[in-house]
Amino acid sequence: MPPPLVSIVIPVYNRASLIRETIDSCLRQSHCPFEIILVDDCSTDDLASALLPFEEDIRVRLVRHERNQGVSAARNSGVCAARGAYVAFLDSDDAWRSDKLEKQVAHVSAQSSANIICGTLTEVRSEGNATRMRPKRRKPTDVALGDYLFVDKVQRSLPAVDWQDALMMGGCFAQTSSLLLPTALAAATPFRAELNQYEDMAFLLDLDRKGVEFLLVEEPLTLQNDDDRPGRLGARDDIERGMRFLDAVGHQLSPDARLAFEVTHLAHLYGKARPIKMLGLVFKAFLRGAIAPKSVLGVLSRSFLGQAGQKALRDRLAAGRWRSRDQEPA
Repeated sequence: MPPPLVSIVIPVYNRASLIRETIDSCLRQSHCPFEIILVDDCSTDDLASALLPFEEDIRVRLVRHERNQGVSAARNSGVCAARGAYVAFLDSDDAWRSDKLEKQVAHVSAQSSANIICGTLTEVRSEGNATRMRPKRRKPTDVALGDYLFVDKVQRSLPAVDWQDALMMGGCFAQTSSLLLPTALAAATPFRAELNQYEDMAFLLDLDRKGVEFLLVEEPLTLQNDDDRPGRLGARDDIERGMRFLDAVGHQLSPDARLAFEVTHLAHLYGKARPIKMLGLVFKAFLRGAIAPKSVLGVLSRSFLGQAGQKALRDRLAAGRWRSRDQEPA
């Protein structure tokens, strides 16, 4: 087997029922050579049985943690074991199009600098909703990553991304499963092991602080399943985890970016217990242009109705829009 050019790092924790599809999407990659490094973060399900179909494939390697250490440590272990010049991250419940690595490597190889990280458009699949694409905006080199990710007035000023008239989700976005970067750069900028949520944002902010250029292949080559499946950290916010994120990297954010993060991810959790604080933060962020009007409505509805109530209201409004459209005269 020739030395791999790309090392694919997949952290795994209790995903035996999903991991086969994820690995298959890697093995279908048109770009070779590559290796797949699975980092088992001390799973308690029957991962061994799920991996039996791949035990003879020398491209698939397994690294095991003796104790559960979290997704950041798992990704770092994968980077340490990587033999490729580039590393690509893939979450164990996501997948790739077959030409994802081929197009990314070609894009990166055409650059004169090695101080780069490359993402792709992400196709987001939600239960009961149409497929949507992210990110909607490009990141110019002169815009700080925190402002790009969080601040509405900055996002609205950026050039738009368009993919065959697809439905684009609002705001900006950087999906870990879409990222490819030089292995040396990933090793020099490890994920923060003390964070068990928002660690992907912290990783990107640390890269941005080093002046890394962010490239984007404007095709939906990464597939993300956005649902309420148990175990998805991204599906739920948490005050303690959010404050840990701000303690770790909040100094790297502009005041507007820090405010927008707190409102978007944490304010709804203040809710009924601290409604004055929640309302003050929301309207402060809105008046400063840090969040969009629809974000105000989203935070307020989630604060007072809860996540389930907000979803029911959103589904009811969507159903009403569809009925109204169907009743319009031809």
